[in-house]
Amino acid sequence: MEDDPRIYWVWLQHALGAGSSKQNRILSAYPSLRDFYHAGREAWLLEGCFTQKEIRNMSLWSASDAAALVEYSEKTGQRILTPESAEYPELLRQIPNPPCALYVKGKIPDLDSMPSIAIVGTRRATFSGRTAARSIAFELAKKGTVVVSGGALGVDTAAHQGALQAGGKTICVLGCGIDANYLMANASMRDAIAATGALVSEYPPDTQALSSNFPIRNRIISGLALGTVVVEAAARSGSLITADFALNQGRDVFAVPADIYSPVSQGVNNLIKCGAKPVSRADEILEEYAGRFFNKILLDGGETNAIIEDNGVPKRAVEEKTETAPRDEDWSDDAKRLFPCLTKAPQHISVIGEKAGLPPPRLMSAITELELAGAIKSFSGGRYSLPRAR
Repeated sequence: MEDDPRIYWVWLQHALGAGSSKQNRILSAYPSLRDFYHAGREAWLLEGCFTQKEIRNMSLWSASDAAALVEYSEKTGQRILTPESAEYPELLRQIPNPPCALYVKGKIPDLDSMPSIAIVGTRRATFSGRTAARSIAFELAKKGTVVVSGGALGVDTAAHQGALQAGGKTICVLGCGIDANYLMANASMRDAIAATGALVSEYPPDTQALSSNFPIRNRIISGLALGTVVVEAAARSGSLITADFALNQGRDVFAVPADIYSPVSQGVNNLIKCGAKPVSRADEILEEYAGRFFNKILLDGGETNAIIEDNGVPKRAVEEKTETAPRDEDWSDDAKRLFPCLTKAPQHISVIGEKAGLPPPRLMSAITELELAGAIKSFSGGRYSLPRAR
């Protein structure tokens, strides 16, 4: 079994601990983790980046021990994914410190073809907060989005429940082993999540829920999502740690505005002051990603199953757009060339420019012209669409 590359990732994660980014340095110096493992203690010391505890862990815990853990995990119904596994989410590979090993029960949805949004918040959620989390998660799941959260009480539980009630997929990222006796009141909910989505943990079987584990696992919650929605958070909250991770990972942060007099509102409202997009409905979140997942998500007034033509333009949108946006014979040739490339769903400017075959200076000029004519609608992130019908 020592030919299985997963055992070297499991070995390294055990040695470095959860949340380390040192594997990046190792892989820049060695062809594989197997080569690094067999290089031995003297070579590890020469790297100059490992603590004495890490060197000791590398020395005392062997590949055979890791192989036994892989075998035990599979017997308990948990699959192990590493960055070399095909199923390992690409979104996680993109973060600075991706987990060396993920223990998974269920199946992680294909996040390359489905949008994913994390919903997090306080464990001491108000009725209003739980309702907001459940409602937004329900709407997101109904519109083809994977909901990611952490399985805790309060907002997390409401988010998972909303996604499940919509018949959608949700991922629960735990700060303990999947089989740990953690929050047993939610055991049936976790079973339901694993049946259609996935339970995920960086921690091996039998790892108990320690308070120090949860801030570390929060980077995985944000890492699995394109954006993170914070619903109720005090001034000092684990949810704000998740939001910080999202920002550092280059992901979007959204916040549900809260009662300014509530003890669980200050963190959320501070996020909004710092630039987080305030949202109260799923569509306000999904409009940020509609161009990337046009035929996967449904915005109000949109189409659910657009037909894509060979040139990449949604056929149904082409048929309808002449009825929803003005045309003018006085437009420049570039504006006339650009207009047929627009759809109801927002698209990034680079996508529109490629379809129109316009270089950047002419593309921006044409977009400005259409904006002044009221024939194009702009969105954050350099995205544009047809204006809504009046």
